[in-house]
Amino acid sequence: MSNLKKRYLTKSRYKLGLECPNKLYYTKKKVYSNQKLEDFFLQALASGGFQVEELARMHYPEGILIEDKKSDETYNYEDKVNQTTKLLENNDEIVIFEAAFCFENLFIRVDILEKKGNQINLIEVKSKSFDSTNAEYEFEGKKGNLSSSWKSYLFDVAFQKYVINKAFPQYNVKPFLMLADKSKTTSIKGLNQLFRITNNNNNRTGIERRIHTLTDISSESILGKVDVSRETSGIETGKHRIIEEFDFEESIQILSKTFKEDKYYNYPLDYSSCKSCEFKTNGEADSNSKSGFKECFKKQLSWEEPDFNEPNIFEIWDFRRLNKLTETGELKLKNIPDEEFGEVKDKDDKMSRVRRQLIQKHKALDNDYTPELYQDELKDEIESWTFPLNFIDFEASVVALPFYEGQSPYEKVVFQFSHHIIHEDGKVEHANEYINVQPGEFPNFEFVRELKTALEQNVGTVFQYSSYENSTLNQIKQQLENSAETDRKELINFIITLTTPPRNYAGSPWLPIRPLVDLRKVIVDYYYNPYTKGSNSIKAVLPAIFETSELIKSKYTKPISDINMTSKNFGDNHVWLRRKEDGTIEDPYKSLEHPFKDWDPEFERKSEIEEINNGGAALTAYGLTQYTDMDDKERGEIKNALLRYCELDTLAMVIVYEHLKEITEDKYKV
Repeated sequence: MSNLKKRYLTKSRYKLGLECPNKLYYTKKKVYSNQKLEDFFLQALASGGFQVEELARMHYPEGILIEDKKSDETYNYEDKVNQTTKLLENNDEIVIFEAAFCFENLFIRVDILEKKGNQINLIEVKSKSFDSTNAEYEFEGKKGNLSSSWKSYLFDVAFQKYVINKAFPQYNVKPFLMLADKSKTTSIKGLNQLFRITNNNNNRTGIERRIHTLTDISSESILGKVDVSRETSGIETGKHRIIEEFDFEESIQILSKTFKEDKYYNYPLDYSSCKSCEFKTNGEADSNSKSGFKECFKKQLSWEEPDFNEPNIFEIWDFRRLNKLTETGELKLKNIPDEEFGEVKDKDDKMSRVRRQLIQKHKALDNDYTPELYQDELKDEIESWTFPLNFIDFEASVVALPFYEGQSPYEKVVFQFSHHIIHEDGKVEHANEYINVQPGEFPNFEFVRELKTALEQNVGTVFQYSSYENSTLNQIKQQLENSAETDRKELINFIITLTTPPRNYAGSPWLPIRPLVDLRKVIVDYYYNPYTKGSNSIKAVLPAIFETSELIKSKYTKPISDINMTSKNFGDNHVWLRRKEDGTIEDPYKSLEHPFKDWDPEFERKSEIEEINNGGAALTAYGLTQYTDMDDKERGEIKNALLRYCELDTLAMVIVYEHLKEITEDKYKV
């Protein structure tokens, strides 16, 4: 079989096969939709993985990189293996980056390989964090089971060790993970700014270093190397498994054969895995793609297209018995008795989880799109709120490499907020906003100062959607406690007026005098709209309200100037809700203006983002402003798009409130 046609099982494909062997048939085929198949460059940018990999290489300044040749039109597996083999044969001691090994149709590249005589240290670099001060049970719990959050990483390392051992049995291979150590801090100011994103770098990471040596690794780097020999040994002996019926070597042989022959494995459906399958189509965006998810059900359950339109258990919010249903083979709601959902335990006049699930089930089966409402209880909740009402939304980045000296990995960087106010007379005001996208500036403390100024203008109730704002402010509180800011006590005192302490908080607890109200929890407790299909995300609740509320549609299909409202980023003639040709309402997030729609094509852009209409895109956009050498004009376009997106987020909360208030009125009949 030629190099062009040979199908290699790489470490990423091996991990995919462990998730579900059937996925190996769908991966890397353009005809199948893949919801996880996003731009690899932007994914690594958001996670900080490329920066961490480059920092890891700086631990080994003598390392030699096995580079990709520019002339290669296809991926040349054999050339990379030959380069690696020559380096190992000609050097008794050597460090190689991206060393390549092949055995049969198994192929791996090792992040960092250190050879000392017949000893090989295999070092897998991950941007994932751990705490070296509590590492004894980090990967393997006290009962001897692998942690679920580390399992795939450890099987990845074990697979690499297996391939090296098969290709070069004369070497003794010792496996390590190199990770961001949360117990470490860096003595380098602006560490994350010293690794710049560039698309012109021959290096796979696409990073250009602004720092070339580490003087003192122990104080400057936040990475730690962990010996995982015990864990990989447990994998090799079959003690630890992901697919229970396969021991380690069987899993490699079976998945290798499956991928090599390009055949559908027909592994039995596991509903927990199926629910999160990435090989699904997503509406109009995937209209020309095939669904591997559907093909599995057609092959194994003999489903036809109409079967997929019937209500099924995957739609049910927070359903926790998928494993049991996998055993019975039931999936359609009409075949699942109410008893399978568990016992209904209503309390405090709120909609319990099981009650909500059963409401969803029966409305779906009856094709009933009328919202379910605990009207009196919701009315009591709303009447407990104090005007003016404040709605806040944050955007933050969690970066692997710290901004300032003395900071640890993955300290949250909060770069933006939006603040809407509803006054008692009904006026909606986009009152305040904050954003900082200047590269290298740590915004958190100024962020809190600006938020304090905004919220202290009144004593009204403050709303969040989910607990994200609460947890974010608590993290900034901890940063302030470790800082030398002259006003840190004042800022901390402001934070604790709003937030509740984290669960299992070790310090002295506090009781907020103006606690954040979680609108998502209000939805969950008192209201179910069948158009959400069980999702409580604001991105699902908002369009459901557009389907349900004539009041909201009537108001927001008018220009801003006509509806007693102000906006900081949209003109008076802007209309929030636009009707499509068929008369339905367009999702306002989808109609957000693209940041570079009027960009002069003669000016080269450094960023690769086309729209900012969700949290992932906002995070990526912020990363681009920090790690890419773009000019102020390009950064300004991204900044303006972020401001528009964040304003829409708090306006969405306003609309949710207005709808909830509407449906508590006596005249409202569900």
